[in-house]
Amino acid sequence: MSTITADQVCQSNLPSLPSASSAIAPSKPLIENIPTPYIVAKLHEMGSTYFQDKYTAYAELRVDGIDKSFWVHKEYLELQSIFFNKLFVQVGQGDIILIPIPSPSTFEPILEYLYTGNDEKLYDLLNLDNYYDFWQNIDYLGLGNDIRAIVFAFIQNEVEKQ
Repeated sequence: MSTITADQVCQSNLPSLPSASSAIAPSKPLIENIPTPYIVAKLHEMGSTYFQDKYTAYAELRVDGIDKSFWVHKEYLELQSIFFNKLFVQVGQGDIILIPIPSPSTFEPILEYLYTGNDEKLYDLLNLDNYYDFWQNIDYLGLGNDIRAIVFAFIQNEVEKQ
């Protein structure tokens, strides 16, 4: 077991997001000839079972500014996040990962979304005081178009009315 920090992953070399898909191609295909969006959809179906499941987790994730550990599964994160896709190249099973995040208070709901894909639940957590914090984390983690669309919908429906 080792400890990996975000400083060990050079963010300046992150690839740009694909425009046509919300899923991020992993460094190695998980299953040959199966589209990544299909795999993500199937993972979302089981996500509530695996979210924060310490016994099946690939690694322990600690976020600066949050006083708890997150038990994460490589498949859920590397398929949906450019940041984690790059990070997991250097992470082994059982490692402890330490990362900074722009807005610690909005990280856990984003992580839960990556497991469940529950658009409505995430949308309901957005408000005028935190939507930009969510956006900063989404951008920092290099998340896909689906989660970005939720924040854009909130901005169109709530922020632009102000």
